Amino acid sequence: MERFKILSDADLLRIDQASRALLMEVGVEIHDERAMDYYEKAGAHVDRENHRVYVPDYLITATLNKCSSSVRLYNRRDPEPIVIGGDDVYFGTVGIATNVLDINTDQYRAVLTQDLIDIIRLSDALDRPHYILVPGTPTDVPSTIVDLIETKALLMNTSKHFITEAQNAENCKRAIEMAAAVAGGLDKLIAKPFMTMLVTLTSPLHFRQDVSDLIIESALVGLPLFIESGPMAGGTGPATMAGTLICANAEILNAIVLAKAVNPEVPIIYASWARLLDMRVATCSHGGPEFAMLRVGTTQLAKYYGLPSGGGSVLGDTKSIDVQLGMEKMGTGLLPALAGTNMCTGMGLFADENAISLETLVIDWEITGWIERVLRGIKVTKETCNLAVFKEVGPGGDFVRCEHTRENYRIESFLPQIMDRGYLALDKDPLAKTMRKRAKKLFPKLMQAYKGPEIPEEIVRKMDEIIAR
Repeated sequence: MERFKILSDADLLRIDQASRALLMEVGVEIHDERAMDYYEKAGAHVDRENHRVYVPDYLITATLNKCSSSVRLYNRRDPEPIVIGGDDVYFGTVGIATNVLDINTDQYRAVLTQDLIDIIRLSDALDRPHYILVPGTPTDVPSTIVDLIETKALLMNTSKHFITEAQNAENCKRAIEMAAAVAGGLDKLIAKPFMTMLVTLTSPLHFRQDVSDLIIESALVGLPLFIESGPMAGGTGPATMAGTLICANAEILNAIVLAKAVNPEVPIIYASWARLLDMRVATCSHGGPEFAMLRVGTTQLAKYYGLPSGGGSVLGDTKSIDVQLGMEKMGTGLLPALAGTNMCTGMGLFADENAISLETLVIDWEITGWIERVLRGIKVTKETCNLAVFKEVGPGGDFVRCEHTRENYRIESFLPQIMDRGYLALDKDPLAKTMRKRAKKLFPKLMQAYKGPEIPEEIVRKMDEIIAR
């Protein structure tokens, strides 16, 4: 299938050239001495007095030459990894939500650790998401260890590959230590990594201490890095989408330079949350056409450099599970997928990334199944174009009873689980059976078959000791 594009080759070249000039002429503000040492050793120009790093053109080219066009992400259930690269598309959850729309009370409340566990377990039970980015932030644990609680919840409740976060160097080391304990040793974890570290950059052109810490600590052991930049057009990025793409691209390239300076073999995924600041309400939009367009643009840039790609997808601004939710999630999910974004990350979240719910994840499972069917395209072969079935049925006949139909119906069709395709019952209340209610009804059935990973009690105790240190 031909991939959807929004930028021409000339556009990509111009954005690349502008990004390189931005890193050389304006530079990036960095306050971490260890990071500046790595940049300087790699060949960047470091102004320690003003905490500024300038990355020359040749260093970017040399760094990109060290990058792989694919990254293998393993899990603890299947020995075969998912290969991130090319035009293959995978869907995943996304995090940061501190609110949950309670499936039992239909009311918003703060996310608790049990909510995080529930959404991880549902994610593990479904065939999509293919991977899990920590999908919520518990508010019932100390903020100093919330990232470690998240990592433990992921290790305890899913066998899928997951992306976790850490808020400083020490917690990053402890997260890696917990994962290594589950893997049976750091060498086994790195040989077949089932955990990736999330790196979220700050726009415009500013490297926080935790960003430097995460890149350096993860790169030192060779753990995959999911590096994302999310400038807001008109806020933390220029008001033009081209300018915002330049900002995001420059920041990601700068981060990759540091990662490869630490360890030339560290796996890298180029990702972005570039978006628009809605000036009318002073919030960033994740459900508008600009979000999807910017994702196509950053995906094209990743492919331009030959890098695996990822970023925000299947997201929405609406605060309700309503028509707007479906409209926004389909739009922001379909366009990046058609562009070949390797890791489309956003299942489960809504309300401008501030809320999550179990039924939203079920709905997103249905939406991504719809999108996957589109991505499979129409198979045109000698067999699918064979006229034998027409000769069998003849003019004016029907194909319902044909063996050909029985053989191909399930192969060719997307068979929804919660979309309404039944007859119109005029005597029924049209609001009595909404998609949300169908998702809520399906949820317990989906969880009947759930069986989480089995972790020895001594490993659980060790993780608790690591968190408590």
